[in-house]
Amino acid sequence: MSALGRALLQELGPDDLAELARLLEPFLQPPDDGWLSVKAAAAYAGCTIPALRHAMRTGVVRYSQGTDGGRVYLRRSELDRWRYDGSR
Repeated sequence: MSALGRALLQELGPDDLAELARLLEPFLQPPDDGWLSVKAAAAYAGCTIPALRHAMRTGVVRYSQGTDGGRVYLRRSELDRWRYDGSR
């Protein structure tokens, strides 16, 4: 943080800090980690569906499936982990 930023924060009183916290709250929320279909998950991860299915089959990407042969769902956080750790 710059010296100017530090100086500004030192000048803020409790009411100012509370207002700043209120304004920043939407930016500090955790990202939505909702469930995605295989098609949406592949688009989110920037890969092909076959590449994603291979990663699922080999256990590199975890997923949820309600029943054998049923629909498959993946969490964004799992795709982010796969994408950023260089597993593909």
